[in-house]
Amino acid sequence: MTTRKQLLNNLLDIGGVATLNNLYSPAANSYKGSILFTRKLFKDYLTDELIEKIEPIGKPMNKSREVFYCLTKKGAKYIERADEYKYKKYQKSPNNVLHESMKFDVALSMIRNFQQAKFTFRYDSSFYGVQPDILIRIESTNRKQLTKFILVEIERKKTVDRVFNEKIKRYEAMFEQIQKNKSHNINQFLVLFVYTDIWYDPFLRPQQYSEPLTKERIEKVDVLVKNLVHNYCKYLPDNRYRFTAFHNFHRLHENVWYTPLGRLITITNHLC
Repeated sequence: MTTRKQLLNNLLDIGGVATLNNLYSPAANSYKGSILFTRKLFKDYLTDELIEKIEPIGKPMNKSREVFYCLTKKGAKYIERADEYKYKKYQKSPNNVLHESMKFDVALSMIRNFQQAKFTFRYDSSFYGVQPDILIRIESTNRKQLTKFILVEIERKKTVDRVFNEKIKRYEAMFEQIQKNKSHNINQFLVLFVYTDIWYDPFLRPQQYSEPLTKERIEKVDVLVKNLVHNYCKYLPDNRYRFTAFHNFHRLHENVWYTPLGRLITITNHLC
């Protein structure tokens, strides 16, 4: 598959909407280089009407980071996936742009780094009042194997105690309802918490991580994730939750996930 078609396939896979920044090239040596080819492709896509620009509300400070583009019906036909096309040209509130971008970063990373798995992404699911940022369904090739679900929560908060009190407690209540009503097999679920604080810039790409101020901020966020696990989560079911920092979004396949017991592991086994 050509890069031209691959990028459009990735765009459709994560829901049909993304920014230039989301679709950066991990192999590039610099940030400017990481979006240079994507910018060229997007220009061609727009000319050929394979994608459309979603006009932003207000004036974005950085268009490559804050302006979203969506796949067109023609674009879906071009990659021979017209049956999967859904209209997505909805304006996004400036207040939600950062969070939306973080969601698409995580979704795209799952596709790029777990190519052996077949994922379906939803951003509008609800389980007993809990609405995960992303519901990832893992399609199984074995009819006897249960379908697996990953619930992703992207948390950008000032303190980690809010993550526990406002989100994790609600998840535990949700699982109690699932068990009580026997609506699902509880072993089908894995919950991923992807955390950063309000001072970290989630628009940054890995090529920028070596900059001194960014490196310092990353180290502080790593400490906060450890505190979340060790001080609040050690009594949670160890097979139900995983925790990492958002700046690890590009390497979700590596040993960057804390279990409630504080071990660093991969999530690869859950995808098989």
